[in-house]
Amino acid sequence: MKKLILSLVAVFALSFAVQAQDYDFTGGVRAGYGAAFSLEASGQAFVNDINRIELDLGIRFQNHLRTISDYDIYYHMGPILSTSYQWHWFLAGGFGVYGGPALQFSLPNWHHFSMGAGGQLGFDYQFDSPFQLALDFRPIYNFFGPFKGFDPNVGIGLRYAF
Repeated sequence: MKKLILSLVAVFALSFAVQAQDYDFTGGVRAGYGAAFSLEASGQAFVNDINRIELDLGIRFQNHLRTISDYDIYYHMGPILSTSYQWHWFLAGGFGVYGGPALQFSLPNWHHFSMGAGGQLGFDYQFDSPFQLALDFRPIYNFFGPFKGFDPNVGIGLRYAF
């Protein structure tokens, strides 16, 4: 009888610990589209209970845009690095909302340097399993480099929580 009670307490404690487990780091992929399509490796790390840092490293693919005034803009293929500091609020049922400032660095055409600043606003859902699905909007204004201008990027991310 003593072993049965001890086993039940252990199972109850383990199930409570699994439900209350907080994930400190998530890693996965993010696909985004704005001025050009990008595919990024994405990671998020909590700094404290409400703040986290997101770092995305990937590649932007070439895109040809034609503006209203028939001025052609080419976004060339190259690596891209985006980082954002986020305030994250957990909502009911595994849903969360987050937002904060963002910086972006890129090497369009593999030899030009471009830098921009903006923000990131999104929603995420943490499944009962360690997977997270996120939808975000990351508008960036490139103020340095040959491709100056506004880049409204909408992305979807799938991450694994550690």
